[in-house]
Amino acid sequence: MVNESQSPREEEEKRLLVVLEQVSRRMRKETAVLGERRGDVVGIRQEFWEDVRMNFSDSSEVAETWTSIVQQAEVLAERERSHRVASEAVERLTKQFDSPYFARIDFAEDGREAETIYIGRASLLGEDGETFYVYDWRAPVSSLFYDHEPGPAAYRVPNGEIDGEMTLKRQFVIRGGQMKHMFDTSETVGDEILQAVLSEGSDTSMKSIVATIQKEQNFIIRDERHKLLVVQGAAGSGKTSAALQRIAYLLYRHRETLTANQIILFSPNPVFKGYISHVLPDLGEANMRQMTFRELIEARLGRRFEVEDLFAQTETLAAIDGTAEGDARERSVKYKGSDHFFMTVANYLKRLEQGGVSFRTLRYRDMTIASAEEIAERFYAIEASDGFATRAANVKRWLLERIKAWIESQMNEKWLEEAAELVDQEDIQRAYVDVRRSGGFHDEVFDDEDQMSQRLKRKVAEDAIAPIAKAVRSYRFIDAVATYTALFESRPLFASCSPDGKLPQGWEWMSLRAEETLGRKRIDHEDATPLMYLSEALEGFRRVEGDIQHVFVDEAQDYSPFQAAFLRRRYPRARMTVLGDFNQAIYVQSQESGGFGGWTRLMAPEVTAALRLTTSYRSTEQIVEFTKGILAPEDAVHISPFHRIGELPMLIPCEDAGRLSERMTADVTELLGRGYGTIGVITKTASESGDAAALLKERLSGDVPLTLVTGGSAELPKGVSVLPAYLAKGIEFDAVLVWDASSERYGKEKDRKLLYTVCTRALHILHVYYTGEASPWLPRSGG
Repeated sequence: MVNESQSPREEEEKRLLVVLEQVSRRMRKETAVLGERRGDVVGIRQEFWEDVRMNFSDSSEVAETWTSIVQQAEVLAERERSHRVASEAVERLTKQFDSPYFARIDFAEDGREAETIYIGRASLLGEDGETFYVYDWRAPVSSLFYDHEPGPAAYRVPNGEIDGEMTLKRQFVIRGGQMKHMFDTSETVGDEILQAVLSEGSDTSMKSIVATIQKEQNFIIRDERHKLLVVQGAAGSGKTSAALQRIAYLLYRHRETLTANQIILFSPNPVFKGYISHVLPDLGEANMRQMTFRELIEARLGRRFEVEDLFAQTETLAAIDGTAEGDARERSVKYKGSDHFFMTVANYLKRLEQGGVSFRTLRYRDMTIASAEEIAERFYAIEASDGFATRAANVKRWLLERIKAWIESQMNEKWLEEAAELVDQEDIQRAYVDVRRSGGFHDEVFDDEDQMSQRLKRKVAEDAIAPIAKAVRSYRFIDAVATYTALFESRPLFASCSPDGKLPQGWEWMSLRAEETLGRKRIDHEDATPLMYLSEALEGFRRVEGDIQHVFVDEAQDYSPFQAAFLRRRYPRARMTVLGDFNQAIYVQSQESGGFGGWTRLMAPEVTAALRLTTSYRSTEQIVEFTKGILAPEDAVHISPFHRIGELPMLIPCEDAGRLSERMTADVTELLGRGYGTIGVITKTASESGDAAALLKERLSGDVPLTLVTGGSAELPKGVSVLPAYLAKGIEFDAVLVWDASSERYGKEKDRKLLYTVCTRALHILHVYYTGEASPWLPRSGG
């Protein structure tokens, strides 16, 4: 019975002790198991060969020895699995002892009494195997907490919906096994909890948000009806956090059929990859596969070509901005990322079914093994209806046979005999073993020597031709670069493939540029995705990853329509979740794509959902209102601040870069002294970052940690980080100091969203410094 003299707080603290005792008991048991398993593993490893019966006297003994080794290895593997399971259990229970749950709901199903349900990061089952002390936040019943306030409520289960009434909704902040805060709330997630969490300092890695998930985020996390989910969210609205919780939910919901390796997340840069890498392990799940689009390009093209990445392209465009070359390159970047160009390349591929694919001649020294003309004849002798995949695979098999025949044709050639005479002792010993295994070295001495000679020559020939055979197996007999370049060498060809029969503005410049760069094995970033698409199509998309069930794309507004369509083609069976903010479209390739580069057109409308997150939780109300003022009014209308009060942003005029660095040095020192652990000094370009870091390092005391963050950085350090705008995407800092937001640096219309992106990285403090005139996009209401 409930003791009426106890307050709700006292009752909850008493109940917390009961749960902690359960966790403690489980931890003692699992720790004991872990110790046993560790001892078993160490013992088996130490005694592995002692317990294996070794005998190689005849074939039956060899088989028995092999069986003994396999059995011992299986025992070791089983003990290692048990050790890993026990270790994971101890780790999970350690986290539960720190904070076993964060919410309580009392819910009465229609016609039944109310049941009390506590919700945490992981479930906790009693020793009887039936009592649930804590429900996992991903369990169906837990959605009540995120979606409803007290009153009529319902939650979905696999076979329908359960209706009832929520009679109580309570939230907790528990740290170190101690109840710090407790609130009863009538909102989906109470403002008090959000205030407490959002007021905390930033860290060098993203945190889990399971205790503060909002209703609209919960829909994103649990939606399984749609194959394509497109989320437009204001800066700081929790897009990425919701995506990571969605991954955790999917792994929990489909744990029998889905693994982390079947989920891939495309991140905007390596820094962001490290920033979010702790969220899923914190929830007890393995990390999904994670990569940047740049890494995808590098894996496909980077071994044979010098490939420009998006950041280098951005720096180049900034350096030639306002010149005739800059204007021409910008037009090319926009066009080659467009839907129009994707359709042009798709139409070109249809034409290539009948003819026009370029091939490479297979040649060793001055000897032709198969000419480009022969390969083309073989390729196009196969019916077009069979598709590129069948044609390419057939030609590959034919070429490998051709290589074998060529080796045989060279067996009596002088060059091969001379090369065979120069082989080392190890190759001679291998040839000896091969002849002996084949029954040689008996009476026919001369025949044995001849066999040795033949095997040595064949080995030399195979080694010589091995790079060509490897290239054939990788389909490099198809010259994708020449085939792609051909599209820009003929006006009539391009116009015939164009969906409207027209050439793009600046086509002549693009033609000369393709000849210049591709001819020197250099690939501009805007050519990389079209070239990958053409290359993989000609090979029959043999590299598509059909085992991937879910693709997540963060900062989706930065992808061109061409890149979006390519990803859809590369992962044909996957459901897609794409998240972004069209107010942060900072790259030229996507600035005219309507925000999401055609993502919503990738799948049929009936399986597509487009959602909007409008509340910005990251920054204080003062910072959100300030950054809204940077945008055009029509772009800012859907952004609402969460009511967290803080300091006004500051606009700080400076005479020159020297004075700017002096003022910023003083502010950095003061902010660190006030306890702000992460400070981002954000510049427009990478070269500017280098200059800013040098100036600040010169003036700051030696004990202040300052890091220049580059495109190759994988982790965000504590202290002061100096980085260019495009590396700050998706990351947040306690304080952001914007380096030289002058009219000269951020004066053009295309700079407006870049400046907005930079300023929205701030949680608590925003200082904007400038020399000369301030950017026209900056509101004049700063402090």
